[in-house]
Amino acid sequence: MIKKILLILPLALSLKVQAGDIRLLDTLFIHNASLEMLEPIEPSYLENITSARIWNGNWFLGISGGASAFVGAPLGCADLFNRIEPALSVSGGKWFTPAIGGRISFQGFKLKNSLLHKQSYKSIHADFLWNVLSHHYNTCNQPKWKVVPYAGLGIIHNEDTGNSPFAFSYGVTGQYRLSQRIHLNMELGGTTTFKDFDGRGASNRFGDNLMSLTAGLSFSIGKVGWKRVVDASPYIRQNEWLIEYASSLSDCNSLLAKQHNEDAESIAELKKILEIEGLLDSYKDFSKNGEKKNFSKKLYPKNDYSGLNSLRSRLQGLQWPDNSLNGDSIQGGKSPAENYVSGNSTEYRSSLQNYLTELSKGKSCIGAPIFFFFELGTNHLTDASQLVNLEEIARIAKQYNLNIKVCGAADSVTGTDDINRYLGASRSEYICSQLLHRGIDKNRISEVNKGGIDTYIPKESNRHTSVMLFLK
Repeated sequence: MIKKILLILPLALSLKVQAGDIRLLDTLFIHNASLEMLEPIEPSYLENITSARIWNGNWFLGISGGASAFVGAPLGCADLFNRIEPALSVSGGKWFTPAIGGRISFQGFKLKNSLLHKQSYKSIHADFLWNVLSHHYNTCNQPKWKVVPYAGLGIIHNEDTGNSPFAFSYGVTGQYRLSQRIHLNMELGGTTTFKDFDGRGASNRFGDNLMSLTAGLSFSIGKVGWKRVVDASPYIRQNEWLIEYASSLSDCNSLLAKQHNEDAESIAELKKILEIEGLLDSYKDFSKNGEKKNFSKKLYPKNDYSGLNSLRSRLQGLQWPDNSLNGDSIQGGKSPAENYVSGNSTEYRSSLQNYLTELSKGKSCIGAPIFFFFELGTNHLTDASQLVNLEEIARIAKQYNLNIKVCGAADSVTGTDDINRYLGASRSEYICSQLLHRGIDKNRISEVNKGGIDTYIPKESNRHTSVMLFLK
């Protein structure tokens, strides 16, 4: 059997080392994981790129008025200022991107030809618009200013001569945003067509020009503004990292599952050997709740209250002068002769009277202290069954209105002064909390911290908390 036990111990140690390696591997893996890649990404936007709106949003209507001047061929004798006439312009269009748009514009009223004769005209043209300040959309969704050169093609009609030739339109428009949907416009534009537009000149050559300067308002229709395009590269990098991370986690889980199966098989074999040797019941609590117990720890017997029971039996069995103590003893009624084994009864009564006096003044505790022993460096009891003593202490203290003194201590051999003071306080606080949980009034409990001591042998006995009962 000894040989088999020697075989079991290396096997158990091997399982312990393997389990420790697995935990270490898992801890290191999680520690090395980049937590930043697991955090949500704040969106960033591409520069100079917005999503185009082909049909919906950013439509506009404009109306403006001003002056126009006709410069034709032949030029005639009047200068430019003598040819100025009022002009009216109405336009409608759409911006497809912050930089590119289009419009249809109608313009008309009066003009003076080379002979300074007034003629009525109408012009309609489609223009290509280009906003040279579109890069400002990187910093604000609706910039204050727009500078928009344009060029287009249309038809201009002279109502007096009946001519309706093709015409080129060109110019530049400046816009200032008054509100989200209203802009102030100023436009300097020109129209060029064939020389016979005013009834004088060749019909196959360009030469008649109409210059205009107008100001007015434009109104946005529908949705206004642009949606910026989110930069997808950070999300792509995060997704690639998450795929690799998930793959590594899968590999780690496979490794742990394999190790778990091997450990389960080893434990099953170990259980068979223990069962054959008849040791299974002795080792069944070896891994209870996943916590390995240390078999080298010394187990301390439970306190059976023999001292307290003996004292109460003696006190209740004697006839005192004031007959103040009566009742049954905890272990059954005993006569004074049974409690008093040897010695002179007068001396015994005198000694007992002195002891009772000390008890009544609170100078001595009732019976012997009850000790609760703790594991090294913790406030965990070496054996949870010690708590049954607290049940009896609480019951007796409540029944006879006794006070309780709790003294915490630590082993001075295995710790520094600061550590031992902390352990003594922690252990006494634990016992006090258990007493409070069992219904003891907080005012009846006092705490004392002894810190590190070397009073008892073996040294493990110094890792304790003692509980004493007092009348006062």
